[in-house]
Parts: sequence; C-alpha cells; structure tokens
Amino acid sequence: MTRILLVDDSKQWRLRERSILEAVPSFRVMGEARDGLEAIEQSSRLNPDIVLLDIGMPVLNGLEAAKQIRKDSPSVQVVFVTQDADADIKNAALATGAAGYLLKANAMRELLPAIKAALRSGHDRPPTEPAAYGPTWRSVGHRAESPRDDVQDLLDGHAV
Repeated sequence: MTRILLVDDSKQWRLRERSILEAVPSFRVMGEARDGLEAIEQSSRLNPDIVLLDIGMPVLNGLEAAKQIRKDSPSVQVVFVTQDADADIKNAALATGAAGYLLKANAMRELLPAIKAALRSGHDRPPTEPAAYGPTWRSVGHRAESPRDDVQDLLDGHAV
C-alpha cells in the first residue's frame, strides 16, 4: 500500500487529486494539508511514501516545506504538482531533492505515472540529490511506452 499526503491550499484541487488516487487500489490518501507548515507536521506524523506538494501556498511555500520534509524523512518522495511552469522555479523545486514536477494542467493524464516513477526512483537518494529527468516529470527507472500504460498497470492493482 502506497501512503500519500496531499498538500495544496485549494480544497477543490485536493478533492480532484483524491478522486484520481482513490481509483487505484494500492494507493491510500493518508491526509491533507493546506500549507507548507501543515505539510511538514502531517508528513512527520503520518510518514507517507509520497507527498504531492503545491508550491505557492500560504504560511510556508512548497519549496521550503519540501526541503524540511526531505531533511526529516529522506525516504519520502516529493512530487510537485503546480501551475507554475517557470523554469527557474522548476529547477529550484527539483533542487530540493524532489522526485517529480508536473503541471496541474497535465495532472489528469500524468499524476499516476509521475507517482509510479517517483516510487521507482528508490529511497536511496540523499535528501538533496534530485532524480534524473523524465519526459514531463522527473524520474528514474523504467518508463512505460506511454503514461496510459502506467495508469492501466496501477488501476489493475499491479505493484509499483
């Protein structure tokens, strides 16, 4: 069972992510947070495998939250899900040691493959070492022929 923490200041977005993830039998949404500070607290308390993290949030932004989460729990894989396509912000996000970065505009199609790629990236990276680049998200390991193949694997309940 893959444990996931959703972090976004938009309740509507968290509900959207949850609806995508609940279709996968091997995923369990452990909790939600509205800002970076809550993300750090929830991550420490819930010990998720994956944190889906927005960047632009109140109290503490996602970049700072990711640094602290990865420092406290190096095995946690952070995947940024954001509307910010700015290359400098993307580079800063990946420099936190995040396993992935994808745009909200592509999330319906790429969220599940990005999570699968993050899980494949392993837990042996130091907290500040980013994974290798993938097509839209950053990942390492095997890549299916298409995101649709990864999604079907997950929906079929195959382990990642």
